[in-house]
Amino acid sequence: MNVLLYFFLGLVLAMIGALPLGTTNVAVINTTIKENVQCALKIVYTAAVAELILVMIALAFNMQIESFVDMNIWLQYVIAIILLGIGIVLSFGRKECVKDENEECIIIKKRYNISKQMLGFILGLFNPTVLIYWILIISLLNKKMLSLTINIEYLVLALFLIGVFFGKVLVLYGYGKFSHILKLRMKNLTTSINRIIGVLLVCISIFQFTKLYYF
Repeated sequence: MNVLLYFFLGLVLAMIGALPLGTTNVAVINTTIKENVQCALKIVYTAAVAELILVMIALAFNMQIESFVDMNIWLQYVIAIILLGIGIVLSFGRKECVKDENEECIIIKKRYNISKQMLGFILGLFNPTVLIYWILIISLLNKKMLSLTINIEYLVLALFLIGVFFGKVLVLYGYGKFSHILKLRMKNLTTSINRIIGVLLVCISIFQFTKLYYF
């Protein structure tokens, strides 16, 4: 099989996985709105690096992790509870801040400081949903299409990971550019986006609880 296929496979799979709104996407959107796209890129690049680590973990231990999650239902409940908590905070939480002419928070009272690079890496790495996505995708590919493990040729593995990196970067950069356009056209965008995302997360958590209870 043409080794370049692995590059495009990594690119497409990473783009699909990055499209749903998640914590990293939200961070990119909020940073773009409050600052600019260039600042958001600091989050984008380190989040993409963190995703490579998750992909490597999924490649090396996909069968073991899949079995562990299936055997430990409590972990799935924990993930659902975390999603519910984040959704409620985003939907109803209030921030004390100084607003600009577009009603966006430009100065928020913080209890701690963290660099955008570190924020992107943390959000990208501690993301069980993304890890589960890659485990399922890699497991499906190994069963149905091609061999994709940590033991494949170095060139093939490198091309696949490069594709994953650029796929993640492209989607997150697209979120940043899109939110920049919305920033110029809408007021109080951050609050609206947070509430929408919060409602979506609550719905996802309810769906997860329903699936665990009935199935």
